[in-house]
Amino acid sequence: MVDDHGFYQAVLDSSPLGFVAFRLEQDDDDSSLRLVYANLAASSLTGIDLRRSVGKKIGETLPWISPRRVRAYARVCRTGQPLSAGALTLLGEHAERSFNAGAFPGPARSVVIVLESVQHPFCGDSAALNLSRFLESVLENLPAMMFIKDARDLRFERFNREGEALIGVHRTELIGKSDHDFFPKEQADSFVAKDREVLRRGTVEDIPEEQIQTPSGMRWLHTRKIPLLDEHGEPRHLLGISVDITEKKRAQEMLRASHEELERRILQRTDELQLEIAERFRAEETLQRTEEQLRQAQKMEAIGRLAGGIAHDFNNVLSVVLSYCDLMLDDVPEDSSLRRDLEEVRRAGERAATLTRQLLAFSRQQVLQPRVLDLNEVVAGMSRMLERLLGEDVELELRCAPGLGKVRVDAAQIEQVVMNLVVNARDAMPTGGKLTIETANVELDAEFAATHLGVLPGPHVMLAVSDTGTGMDKETLGRVFEPFFTTKEKGKGTGLGLSTAFGIVKQSAGSIWVYSEPANGATFKVYLPVTLEASASLPAPARASEMRGSETVLLVEDEDQVRSLAAGILRKYGYRVLEARMAREALALAAGGGPVDLLLTDVVMPEMAGPLLAEKLMSLRPSMRVLFMSGYTDDAVVRHGILEAGAAFLQKPFVPEVLARRVRAALDGAAPATAD
Repeated sequence: MVDDHGFYQAVLDSSPLGFVAFRLEQDDDDSSLRLVYANLAASSLTGIDLRRSVGKKIGETLPWISPRRVRAYARVCRTGQPLSAGALTLLGEHAERSFNAGAFPGPARSVVIVLESVQHPFCGDSAALNLSRFLESVLENLPAMMFIKDARDLRFERFNREGEALIGVHRTELIGKSDHDFFPKEQADSFVAKDREVLRRGTVEDIPEEQIQTPSGMRWLHTRKIPLLDEHGEPRHLLGISVDITEKKRAQEMLRASHEELERRILQRTDELQLEIAERFRAEETLQRTEEQLRQAQKMEAIGRLAGGIAHDFNNVLSVVLSYCDLMLDDVPEDSSLRRDLEEVRRAGERAATLTRQLLAFSRQQVLQPRVLDLNEVVAGMSRMLERLLGEDVELELRCAPGLGKVRVDAAQIEQVVMNLVVNARDAMPTGGKLTIETANVELDAEFAATHLGVLPGPHVMLAVSDTGTGMDKETLGRVFEPFFTTKEKGKGTGLGLSTAFGIVKQSAGSIWVYSEPANGATFKVYLPVTLEASASLPAPARASEMRGSETVLLVEDEDQVRSLAAGILRKYGYRVLEARMAREALALAAGGGPVDLLLTDVVMPEMAGPLLAEKLMSLRPSMRVLFMSGYTDDAVVRHGILEAGAAFLQKPFVPEVLARRVRAALDGAAPATAD
């Protein structure tokens, strides 16, 4: 009913009274009254099609109106006080138009002008009576609660039909009563206080929202309270018009709740998307780091293979050079100038052999002899030597964690790692500084393993070497473990220190990582897996024994120079030597029926690998001993570079005395060597 605008428009258009509404747009400008409504009777009475003038100012709409009336209508808008009816005559081209005009305040600072024809008064009664009756009918049928209270006691004097329905009480029970007769005291006190304030100010009060308790429950109302003043400006009555906005309020609450729920879901989804995006970024960063680490690992692997191959071939050459130097030195007098030259050649060969060992360490192809040990003992045992190495201008601090887990590594090689890292740190602090060596038990989780290629999760022992030196930039960090890469001046470094440390750690099933920034020093962290094996003491060094012998040695070597050299050395020490260049020659010699006490074979050969040859020969000669030799190790003899128990091994390059000792030791062994 409230929204049935067309119905009420038809009601007003059927009225013989004219209704014209103007709204005051500017408080200080009377001429800002603008037409907002006119019914058909208003156009008929004035002779002007007022509906076409909606939106125009009063001077344009009613050009004949006097400034005095304009001011009077504007005053009604400002004060909310009605204007009594008065006669108005218009002079037209054909006839005069006379009517009575009254005005009362409308909503939102507006004035409603009511026009009645003098020639045809409504129903034949007086104009005032007719107007009163009509307005009474309009108010009775308003789709809003209308009530009138007396200004003195604030008791109800009038109530319309809509008010009865809303309050749930017949008007006969309302008239003469006050708010305290129908509403709770707290609410009634609030109504009375507002009414008194409206009457005191003498202005219209707009209350957008207020609650009242009704038989149908709590209702929300939009109320306007208007003071009705007498001719002296004194308030005599209070007019109230209340529109039930409960459904509108509920719709707003539902809309607000929907908006809040929508906002909550949007925020929730936004958070989820942010998390997804962050997770995607982390995944992409992790993938990028893994790809970079993989490329680096592949590059290092390729360099390692190249370095290992070079070292193997070079070791064969060095074996010949060093061995012949030793053989010649045995025959040259002490005071001979030739002896000094030979010694220089030998020293150069030894330096070359050191380089090949470093290359083998980097390529993870050296022979390790691991044992279970405590890194704290290793670091503590090296401390005095490291202090001398660092000098007085570098402070050394050891932070060894108590209860450190045990690791299974080659003691000499792990000392080499520490030494190389310390030397690198010292060189990064040319003007002095502080070097810290730290050990700790750490648990590498799956997340760490996922972002560090080649790392397996689980308990590890960490060895960290930190310095306060010059640090490294990103480009240097990317190449720091490459062999022969150095930032030192020419002639001050081989570039093999860190690459050797890298190879030893990798060959020991560990990992090494570096963290550094320019001018902020560097930290190298070595992670070695914890072992549950019990510690074992180092075996006592073998006593030097008679190196000569008369046993038969089957020598298999595809390098002619190395084979000829080794055969000559062994014959010099009294051994009977059978030489074979290939595996098939060795099998043929062994099948000849003569004794073979020891098989001395190279590991890698064109036709058949040394371990496979040993396996075949030992099936024929179970008591035969085996000694392997190689410039680098092969998985058939050394799995991942670790010497298998019981397998005798001779590392190239070798010198005559070492070859003789290893052969004698292999022949004197308590049990035959296995080939696998």
